[in-house]
Amino acid sequence: MNILLTNFHPGNGGGHTTYLNYLFKSFLSSEQIDNVYIAVPKKSRVNRDVKKTCPSKVFDIDFPGKLKDIVKIFNSARKLEKIISDYDIDIVHVNGTPDHKVIMLCKLLYRLNFQIIRTKHDSSNIKINWFANFLYGRYTDHMIVVSRYQYNNVITEDLKKKTTVIHNGVDLKYYKYRVKSESLLKKYGICSDDIVFVSVAGSSLHKGWQILVEAASRLEPSERQKIKIIIAGLPPSKDTEDHYIKRVSMHKQVIFTGYLDDVRELISIADVGFVLSIGIETISFACREMMAMGKPVLVSNYAGLPENIVKMKNGWIADCNSIDNTWKVLNEILKSDLDYFSKNSLSIAKINFNLADFIMKTINTYSGVLKKHR
Repeated sequence: MNILLTNFHPGNGGGHTTYLNYLFKSFLSSEQIDNVYIAVPKKSRVNRDVKKTCPSKVFDIDFPGKLKDIVKIFNSARKLEKIISDYDIDIVHVNGTPDHKVIMLCKLLYRLNFQIIRTKHDSSNIKINWFANFLYGRYTDHMIVVSRYQYNNVITEDLKKKTTVIHNGVDLKYYKYRVKSESLLKKYGICSDDIVFVSVAGSSLHKGWQILVEAASRLEPSERQKIKIIIAGLPPSKDTEDHYIKRVSMHKQVIFTGYLDDVRELISIADVGFVLSIGIETISFACREMMAMGKPVLVSNYAGLPENIVKMKNGWIADCNSIDNTWKVLNEILKSDLDYFSKNSLSIAKINFNLADFIMKTINTYSGVLKKHR
């Protein structure tokens, strides 16, 4: 079984990058996969990651998605035709609409005999139009979704029949419990009685960190001063900081670390993780990584995020984009036994977030598709 993985993101790519890195590295050692290759933009992080160890298995391919780039689209399809033919690819596993479209065009133009599997990483509904019917009907042999929420919102019964839910797994040997980093505690001026909330999900506003900031600003002064909110990601613009942080006098409680290649030291100092997304999110690798390190997590009830939580065991669920409800849940957290929640996070992660299960289910999906079409 020869696999070609694709993705269109030219930058860091967020969860897409984590997903592809896990698949690629695991497939290299799998007895069921003969060969695995990856086609991604040259400037993408996943391209750089894979080239460090397997440069011969990475192809620099852009996946333009606009009509104005039609010549580039055809050029990419032609390059892919050669790769798929030369390496006898059985399955192309696409991870976004732009690469899906180019792979569809490649199969349509060159009449190649390979199957297309699509992982849908976003929570938006598939559009109801003739092109979506064409793309997901004729040129999607199987679809993988990473949450039950996505599956429940698949728009047609025909597409549902060829859709499988495979929750994201994480590397539990890499993301594991570690003692709090004394150097970071000192760096950020954190006292022993402070409650530290950490997010490694990014600093964009759709990640909802501003909801927690304003909810925390409404706490009683004695509780508020003990709260520290640390966010891995680039600091916001001055206007954003003024509006969401300084306006509610939380500038002493909120810290942005900048981009981190390795988030484990930061996660170690958390008492509670948080992912309060208000858009785009599905299941969140960041949420699962924090839980795998023994951190209970506060999530919004957006898309598949609640699927990570066993209520009153490993975390809390707040209403999406609701400062009032987040404030209410925040008060519950401050009264909770965080050691109890931490132990539950570790045990639940070991059972539900296992990387080997995630990889096995993906490979079994490949095998089922090939069996059906041969």
